[in-house]
Amino acid sequence: MVSGTGIRPFARLLDKSQASVWAISPGGKLIYLSSGCSQWLGFDSSLLLDRRSVAGAPISNEKLDLIAAALAAPAALLRRGTASLRITPPALEHQRPEAREVRFIKVGRQDTALVLAIAGDFDDRLPEPELKDAIAIRQQLDSWRRSHAATAINITAGTSKQAVRLRRRMHVAASTRTDVGLFGPPGSGGESILMRIHELSAPGENLIHVDGPLMDSDLLDATLMPARHQLAENRDARVTALVRSLDEMPFEAQQRLAGLLETFTGRLRLLATCGAQLMELNAPVDDGISENLSFTDEQTCGLCSQLIDVISSLTMVNPPLAQRVEDIPLIATALLDARHAAGEGPAERINRSALDALVIYPWPHNNEELEDAIRHSIRNATGSVIACEHLPLAIRSYQPGSILKRAKHPKLSLDDALQRYELRMIQETLESADGNRAEAARRLGISRARLIRRLDDHSSGTRSPKESG
Repeated sequence: MVSGTGIRPFARLLDKSQASVWAISPGGKLIYLSSGCSQWLGFDSSLLLDRRSVAGAPISNEKLDLIAAALAAPAALLRRGTASLRITPPALEHQRPEAREVRFIKVGRQDTALVLAIAGDFDDRLPEPELKDAIAIRQQLDSWRRSHAATAINITAGTSKQAVRLRRRMHVAASTRTDVGLFGPPGSGGESILMRIHELSAPGENLIHVDGPLMDSDLLDATLMPARHQLAENRDARVTALVRSLDEMPFEAQQRLAGLLETFTGRLRLLATCGAQLMELNAPVDDGISENLSFTDEQTCGLCSQLIDVISSLTMVNPPLAQRVEDIPLIATALLDARHAAGEGPAERINRSALDALVIYPWPHNNEELEDAIRHSIRNATGSVIACEHLPLAIRSYQPGSILKRAKHPKLSLDDALQRYELRMIQETLESADGNRAEAARRLGISRARLIRRLDDHSSGTRSPKESG
């Protein structure tokens, strides 16, 4: 902890008590852990000293850094001065430490504040529902990071079917060195997913970036010339080509790329992003996602038959953000966590009204637009909370169109009837819950984010229920 003899008797008393106590410096590093922490965590806790302990900010995927980040204080601590959080640190080796309630206390003022934490039997009842929401999201993020420590990137956060399927395919792709075709709309973070797959499946292997739409055969040859020389001169060499928008590459260049892949079979690997057109052709009606894409017409999907054969070994779908509505609060908070940990601003959490606005917005530019929105909000927020007024104008002023107003077809429509029934059911449940959206969502068995989205999809210009949830 702090050098000097004055603290030593106090530290000895803490060690003797076998309490799990730790301290976090104003700079966000662990500067003291009691012997009780070693018993709880199952290893010598002094190994954690001087490691970053800021929510969502492990500096690497090393287990000790992940454990240090899990011991971080929750959002809004610096404003409130005290907070509690249930923590389950990741395991260093085999057995995961038991979950414990931890009380965090701020000592000092703002930038010079020291944070003390003690694990014990606490059961705080926070009076502010928004802080409960923030802690719940933080716990979800911690759980996601523990379960997917190796492959976790912000765009894969969430509990939706689409997020689960994306993570499963990503895990398979990262476990073997194979060609991969990733289909999704522009701005959906496909390149970052393929980069992580490359890092995990072929660490240290040479990676060449290729901008598909700009290529012709000659330019492709020039771009891949270093890789061709490396592969020709060294039989053990391996290279990966990451091609952006492969389906927009001219067919002549595609065929040249296919020829190079055949020449250096098994040594030149293709990781490629493609547009959403093929995904839409193969999407079932229910949720817009297909586990297995079928390539029926190369002219339709924009790929030559040789490359279709290559990427058919493993195809992935990265759906539009609008199809993952329930994941948006988690992804947005993960993005905020990362930027706050990097010191980009004081904001630690996003309040309810801002989360509602993020859920309602259709995100035409997908994950890139969400990242820009969070970056904009961090710059605008002066305190620890991002509110609706800190969001970009396009998002905070967005008003969804009315499905019921647009439905002017004179014939009877089953879809319209179901929509009206759904709206009536939601409104009746809201009335019985005194307008509390969170309680209404629980009674309907859906997430609060989904309830808000359905309300705005059904908006007909009438007065909306009061926001007390």
